[in-house]
Amino acid sequence: MEQKIIKLLRYTFVSIVLTAVLLVVIYEAGLLLPGDLAADGQAIYAMEMVGVGLTIVSIPLALKWMTFGWVRNALAEGPEKYLLHALLRQTMLSVPLLYDTLTYYLLGSDPTMGYLGLMTLVAMLFVWPSRGRMEYETRQDYRNDEK
Repeated sequence: MEQKIIKLLRYTFVSIVLTAVLLVVIYEAGLLLPGDLAADGQAIYAMEMVGVGLTIVSIPLALKWMTFGWVRNALAEGPEKYLLHALLRQTMLSVPLLYDTLTYYLLGSDPTMGYLGLMTLVAMLFVWPSRGRMEYETRQDYRNDEK
């Protein structure tokens, strides 16, 4: 069961990263032209603020997710709960990654969005699914550390 969970989490992780890479390849190859929204100053400001907000909220939340008391208690219920929370953590990072990547090109290679996307990509490295991570995060003493 644990091996199936790790495989599913890894497939999800890789598919998220490959989707972001696919967006980059599509725009860099010229299949879609960057800068569709570059002329509208209000759209640029709004999209940047959404990207910054998503990124600064989701990265710390995703990295801290498994340490919240109610999540640790849920992890004691079984491996299915671990799968749910690990997928939720990946989703917390994938949404800003894909948003920042797409917005980078829609705004005409806006460096702010590029940096935000890179920060999210680096944060994703800290949640790479592994057996050791799963065992550590589902251990009883891990769940009781901060009680």
